[in-house]
Parts: sequence; structure tokens; C-alpha cells
Amino acid sequence: MRLPFSSTFGWHGTKPAQSKNSGSTESVVQILCGDEGHRARCNALQAITPGSSIANASGPALDKKAMKINTLTFWGHGDASKFCGLTATDFTAKVLEWVKWNPSIKTVEIITCNARHGTLDSEKKPDGSFATSWVQSYTDQVRAPLKKAGLTIKALPLGMGSLGANRWSILKWSATTKTWLYVTGNGAKDTDEMWPGVHAVEDSENFKVTKNYVTAGSIIKPKLNIRKFTLDFGNAGDLRGRLVVLA
Repeated sequence: MRLPFSSTFGWHGTKPAQSKNSGSTESVVQILCGDEGHRARCNALQAITPGSSIANASGPALDKKAMKINTLTFWGHGDASKFCGLTATDFTAKVLEWVKWNPSIKTVEIITCNARHGTLDSEKKPDGSFATSWVQSYTDQVRAPLKKAGLTIKALPLGMGSLGANRWSILKWSATTKTWLYVTGNGAKDTDEMWPGVHAVEDSENFKVTKNYVTAGSIIKPKLNIRKFTLDFGNAGDLRGRLVVLA
């Protein structure tokens, strides 16, 4: 579906971020917000991303050829079944709809918890027993069709532990300081290794006072020489730089 776009205010009154280098308001990055719970963090990302604008991830694709978008950045809730409220099939269709109206798009960025991690699904059978099956990670489900369309896909790192790839991840956000914390861990449950990593930072005296993941993480991480989780943190402007290209 094609909708008009205002070069002044974008969609839903979101004005493209001003470029600090050239003074241009040409949009390069289109931020797509998954839900109202992520609106403030998407606004923070847009504020430090020159030329960007925001729209709803589940809304219609917009014709912004004049803006020369080259990147779609989705940010919202996610797991192996849905991301930004979209199944893998719906997400792929949504991306291709954007590309249809904006052929300059070459990169898709996925920012969420657990995007890189699969999960076990269980279904109760008539006899009362449960059948379990492995569900591919969300990125594994969307990678092939998007790469076939010539797109580059980026997401947060999988995280590696002593036994190989970690199984869980979480991306935390502090609205007070506009800082983030990304923790990955292994285990049968996310409480085995991942959440202890989160608590190590959030229960620190520094974080209780500052609500700043960067300052708290910088103090705590060097003290955790032996840990079962990965720990990364940064400011809003650092987040997209932490994404990795999926092979």
C-alpha cells in the first residue's frame, strides 16, 4: 500500500533528524517501532541518527524514494515466534513491501531480545504427554528470503559461552540515561545464566543511583573475570554499531 510522505514531518508528525554534517534532512535510516513500549527508545535513536524518521513497524510501507532510504531499523519485542508483532512470514513481506516502494534499501537491522536464539516448543497431546520441537531463531527464519532479495541483515551478536553459542539474550534500556545493556547466557532457562548477568549490573550501588548501564557496567564487568554470560553496554548512539552482519 502506498501512502504519501511529508518531507517536513514524516509519518505521525515525526520530523527527520537533522544531519549535523551537511544540514540536509534527507532520510537514510527508517526506524520502525514495534510498539508503544519501545517508542521512547526509538525516539532516542532517531534523535542521534541524522536524516532518520520513525514509523510503526506493523503499519503500511511508505513511498520515500526522494529520501533515498538505505536502511530499515526495526526495534521492538521479539522471540523465535514474533518480532515487532510480526511472524517471520509477515516480517519478510513487510520488508519487501518497503523495498518495493524504496529500492534504495539495502540493509535490514533487527534490534530486540532473543532474535538470534531458537527455542523449544511444547504441545500437549491427547494422552496428556507433551511433544517438543525445536523452533529456529527469528533471524534464521527471515535470513534466507531477505538475502535472496539482495538485502544485508544485521542483528545483535549471538553470544558465545564455554559450551558454544548461548541460548538466551536480553536487551535492557534505561529511559533515564538513554543507555542500554545486552546480556547473553546459556542454560535450560534464561534464569540460569542470563538473568544473573542482568542482576550483577542492576543490583550494583552505582546503577541504583545513576540508572546508567555504561557507568555501572564499566565498574562491574572488570570484577567479573569468571562469568557464565556475556556483557555489553553503551549509549543510544552505540547500539547500531554493535549489530553484526548475518552470514
